Amino acid sequence: MTTYLIILITQLLLVTSCEKEIIEPTSHSNKIERKVIRIAKDKNIPSLELTINTGKDVLAFNYNHKEVKKQNIYGIGSTTKYLSSILIFKLIEDDKLNINDKVTDYVNLSQQITGAENLTIKNLLNHTSGLSDYTQNPNWMESVLNNNAPKTFEEKVLLIADTTNNSGSFSYSNTNYLFLQKIVETITNKPYAVFFNEFYNSINLSTIKIGINENDLQSFFGQTVEASSDVSSWREYYGYDGGAYADTKTLDNFLTKLYRNKSILTASTIEQMKEWTVMDPMTIPIGNGIISEYGYGIMKLTYKKQKYIGHFGSTLKYQSMVLYNSEKNISISILTNCSGKYFNNVFFQELIPAILDEL
Repeated sequence: MTTYLIILITQLLLVTSCEKEIIEPTSHSNKIERKVIRIAKDKNIPSLELTINTGKDVLAFNYNHKEVKKQNIYGIGSTTKYLSSILIFKLIEDDKLNINDKVTDYVNLSQQITGAENLTIKNLLNHTSGLSDYTQNPNWMESVLNNNAPKTFEEKVLLIADTTNNSGSFSYSNTNYLFLQKIVETITNKPYAVFFNEFYNSINLSTIKIGINENDLQSFFGQTVEASSDVSSWREYYGYDGGAYADTKTLDNFLTKLYRNKSILTASTIEQMKEWTVMDPMTIPIGNGIISEYGYGIMKLTYKKQKYIGHFGSTLKYQSMVLYNSEKNISISILTNCSGKYFNNVFFQELIPAILDEL
């Protein structure tokens, strides 16, 4: 994200502390734990939470610097899109929505967006709408820094271009899921956050929620190894595009319900979500692996010939990754409370590869 080019210079000196829980430990899981903690110490990560489930044993632990507040819940950023797409497909299964429905059947725009009349739910789910990303408007970043970031759908729509661009081709945009949350409000006649929270509470995943009190949470932004800043006061006000909070144990439970138990969606619906679109030119390197395909709210990571499906998230304050490997029946959920160019590189090029190399 180009908005990460802001230089923040406040020094943060951190002392190491680690709280952990190991369930049925194996030498395999202990090696992952040691590697992750070593990277966290060496790279000055404030807080981290990891859960890995092989179907037979579970590795779960928290890492926390002594000078940073203990984290019990983290922002998951764009991994929210994954959770939101599950909610959308549940509405589709319940015949309350069709993936080929026109967006304008549900969304009344206060300003005209040329090309919006041709868009479908499918275009929103797989980022082929051509709608510009409201978070890439320089005014959005400025508003975050001035503590007056837009909160409502109407305020955010004012930040997008008045015409679609290259509709039908992949172009990642938070605006797509902004529109999806508006569609959910139209269908359910409930505020999007209320319906989201009710849905996840109904399947016993109540820790996953949108709209929590962030005042007791701490987060950091770092552009270089020498310095990071406490940016806990920043408020970004995402919705279905990035506004959910969770912990890794609950996210792992989500993956178990979705893929192992198939108790959230049917197997055929899960397969439908895997209609892949090539993310050219926006591929995402993960160590020696790559995320290069996007389904309906899910990403595919290819790493050492293994296929993982899930999503990553990166806001100005948090990073997340939620993955499932069906061949090995392995689920991975990892969260941190830091972002910015330096921390992003550590997360995607060191932490994630260190875990995947052992699986």
